Amino acid sequence: MSSSKQILILFLLVFCATKIFSQDDGIEKPKWLEFHGYVKDLQSVSFGGAGDSLTSSNLIHNRLNFKFNISSKISGRLEIRNRIFYGEQIAQIPGFGKIINQYPGYFNLSKLWVDDSNFVVQSVIDRMLLQYSTDKWDIKIGRQRINWGINNVWNPNDIFNAYNFLDFDYEERPGNDAIRIQHFLKDNSTIEFAYKPGKEKDQTIAAALYKFNKSKYDIQFLGGIFNTDVVAGTGWAGSIKDAGFKGEVSYFHPRQKFTDSFGVVTASMMTDYTFKKNWYGIFSFLFNSEPLNMFNPDVKILNFNLTAKNLFPFRYSFYAGAIKSFTPVTSMNIAIVYSPTNNTLIFFPSFAWNAAKNLDLDLTAQSFFASENGSYQTQGTTIYLRGRWSF
Repeated sequence: MSSSKQILILFLLVFCATKIFSQDDGIEKPKWLEFHGYVKDLQSVSFGGAGDSLTSSNLIHNRLNFKFNISSKISGRLEIRNRIFYGEQIAQIPGFGKIINQYPGYFNLSKLWVDDSNFVVQSVIDRMLLQYSTDKWDIKIGRQRINWGINNVWNPNDIFNAYNFLDFDYEERPGNDAIRIQHFLKDNSTIEFAYKPGKEKDQTIAAALYKFNKSKYDIQFLGGIFNTDVVAGTGWAGSIKDAGFKGEVSYFHPRQKFTDSFGVVTASMMTDYTFKKNWYGIFSFLFNSEPLNMFNPDVKILNFNLTAKNLFPFRYSFYAGAIKSFTPVTSMNIAIVYSPTNNTLIFFPSFAWNAAKNLDLDLTAQSFFASENGSYQTQGTTIYLRGRWSF
């Protein structure tokens, strides 16, 4: 029997055993099982860039979310992501199936059902956890998302689950196999510890976080081990007059040859403001002292190697966005990302329409520009049309 099947069976047995031994007589309980999910269809068309050809692809994306209310203090979650890819763009990326089948977990809970050159079917369990919650404690064990970030765009403090904000079709964001313990103190302060074991010696992440409020600012400090480095960081969220002001800084230093090596600093700041007539604006900045200076728009959504140590390929990156709500069911979002490295520019507009109670439609574009071979030129544009039915 495969390790993934063994883990799933063990998880379900723990649910059943906990159900039997955790009865709370006299307390009204929620439903034992809650279920919801969605089905999405994402049609994309790409043009410009290398070859200047027109290509298309399609993604059918289904999510199944199960929540088990075992007792008033104990619950569990099992969430499955199923995807079907097909089209010309798939055939143009060698090894596409193996690329999308990578997941940053300790256990192999994904399955590549079909892996053809232009047709791929893949499933992954990206949430599978048990949770114990009281007024003072919250303990989770299993595949989960540990979100320590504050900034809306780039999160140097998000050392467990960094994500690619260009991957707009994964709202839930990646999880990881970990243990997280939170203890809620007085005055809305929290101390927590999280541990993610690695398959290899230098792939472990273990850190502590302390959050508190001071002078109307939410402030946090973190420290621990991040793969081959030790990490220390801080973040804050507050306001300057009516404008929001958030920031995060993390410092990564190699554990080996500690005194003979240099560390890496990643830092982000963000300000946002709500204007009249339902306009919302945001500006963010990211600094990386050791950038990769490499960026390939053709595989931007497939890049699972992002970490808090390297959130974007360039030393300096800037994000500016504006959101306008026209009606309660329609809105527009225009975002621009710019880096002085090769004058790289990403134009990222979208329009959303809540067509019905359980039906959403949106139109999104991503255009990439950069200086290349002495001239400024487009690196490619992709237009996405997405429909989502929730149940």
